[in-house]
Amino acid sequence: MKISAVVHTYNEAHNIEACLATLRFADEIVVVDNESTDETAALALAAGARVVNFSGQHGFPEPARVFGLTQLTGDWVFILDADERATPELQARLRSIADDPEAREGYWVPVRNHHFGQWLKHGGLYPDLHLRFFQQERGGYPEVGLHRGIVVQGATGRLREDILHYSYQSITHYFEKFNTYTTVEAQRIVDQGRRPTGYDLLLKPWHRWFKAYILRRGFLDGLAGFLFQAFSLAYVFASESKAWEHYRGQGENLPVFSTLLTHGKKRRPTPGPRP
Repeated sequence: MKISAVVHTYNEAHNIEACLATLRFADEIVVVDNESTDETAALALAAGARVVNFSGQHGFPEPARVFGLTQLTGDWVFILDADERATPELQARLRSIADDPEAREGYWVPVRNHHFGQWLKHGGLYPDLHLRFFQQERGGYPEVGLHRGIVVQGATGRLREDILHYSYQSITHYFEKFNTYTTVEAQRIVDQGRRPTGYDLLLKPWHRWFKAYILRRGFLDGLAGFLFQAFSLAYVFASESKAWEHYRGQGENLPVFSTLLTHGKKRRPTPGPRP
């Protein structure tokens, strides 16, 4: 059975060659380039990939990935990001699955995350499972949005072989994405009709930090783990605050301290001041 590998790119000249080198096991490699202004597309072509262009900046990669799925000809699809690498063990495993008539419709793959110069093993960061390998006719994106994943119709399995994710290499790199991603998260909150409560603004960031850093032992990852979990707390707070700011701008008076124990529910708008 034929395997199609698809990679989304935007200014990934520093990553694309190393990424594509781990996809040579695939029968087809398609790079969906989202209007890069560097040498990404040229390097991908030189590496033997087929490059298709996707226009329009959304601030997150899922729209380009959805488009990419329409460009593939294989029976199986493997999704990889430009800052990720498929280990040799994973490459062999995916090849064997594609040739197995008893294979399931999709497979969850563990992702090993490299943040701030260190592999993070705790705090819920490993195994970080993602559904990345699936039969093309049985999988797709039911919802297009930041961090929305593939859904497969049929049985799925879990692999042991890793994807290596070289994500945030510096604090500057992290915060280059921070503002865009928290704005997208805030818009998703608004689109869901959810109004941030006092819990969402003041307690939920700390609740998630405590769960990851203490209960899931993120502290065992040293300074890099501390930085990642601290920034994740700020990420939740910023996303909820931006949604709160949106409603305030619409004239809604959202209570904070009186709703510290209220969360996860859609609430009717609170009337704002009369004009």
